[in-house]
Amino acid sequence: MRPAHSALASSAGRAWHLFFWRCVAAAQSASWFFALPPLCKPRWVHMWSLSPSPLASQLLLNSLAIFYFLGYGIVMLPIYRGNHPCFEQYKISDKPWAWHSKDQAVRDRFWALSARSVKLFAFNFGVLVPLLTALKYAVLGDNMSFQTSDWPSYSTLMRDNVAMSLIHEFAFYWAHRLSHHPQLYRFHKVHHEYTQNTILAAQHEHPIDYVITIAAPALLAVAVVAPHSFTLFQWIGWLIMANIDDHVGYAFPWSPVRWFPLAAATEQHEFHHSKNMGCFASKLSIYDTLFKSELPYLKWRAARDARAEKVGGDR
Repeated sequence: MRPAHSALASSAGRAWHLFFWRCVAAAQSASWFFALPPLCKPRWVHMWSLSPSPLASQLLLNSLAIFYFLGYGIVMLPIYRGNHPCFEQYKISDKPWAWHSKDQAVRDRFWALSARSVKLFAFNFGVLVPLLTALKYAVLGDNMSFQTSDWPSYSTLMRDNVAMSLIHEFAFYWAHRLSHHPQLYRFHKVHHEYTQNTILAAQHEHPIDYVITIAAPALLAVAVVAPHSFTLFQWIGWLIMANIDDHVGYAFPWSPVRWFPLAAATEQHEFHHSKNMGCFASKLSIYDTLFKSELPYLKWRAARDARAEKVGGDR
């Protein structure tokens, strides 16, 4: 068995390590919330005044999601390929990455799945999202105006971001939970083709499932709150970052969307993909806790930790 002082030192080291990276994560969130508005404000109205219509402005804002995914993908590519211990210590699954498998069939299935992900992403963002956005403006009309003037205060930014997050997460939770009903799972099972997530899993969605679990909850949140265009820009960025972080396959402690109370852990969504049960929320843990759908995950984690403690104690 390990000496007690060694275990305490190790525990203290892990606690300091976690505290440091949580501070880094909080600093990223603070800069996004506090520093971004004054940087954007002088140019915001002029930038959107060049757009021919509110619909065109909304379509352009939606297209920023593509750049989020491309940017995050460029960052993750060397991490996936490098297999460096600095990053691999945060890998969630014990299974090796498919592209490192010695089995050619496993590698072939992975690349085929990745190609389907790219096709689904292209269709959903290139065709489905523009159609849904146009439909939204046709149905809601002036209620969905793209507001650029009357710059929101920090209190308004906080209120609207929090309100949209709570509404969206509630709608997403139930849409996701219902998507596991047999009548809807025939569409949602496409997303569950990934049992070990990579960044491509984030948007690996059947178009019908995309409408139900992705588009509808977001539309509800935006329609209820009717935020300023900059608030919408902030919130979409947070939403996409959280969605990617859910599926990246690593639980990075410096993630800007996981450091605060009530944030759902990336490991919970990885559990959902690997076991296909429980943990229907993804960004916040509120509703999984409230409706007790995190219990399978908690039971699995307790058993895993008990095994790890036994192995450590036997050394």
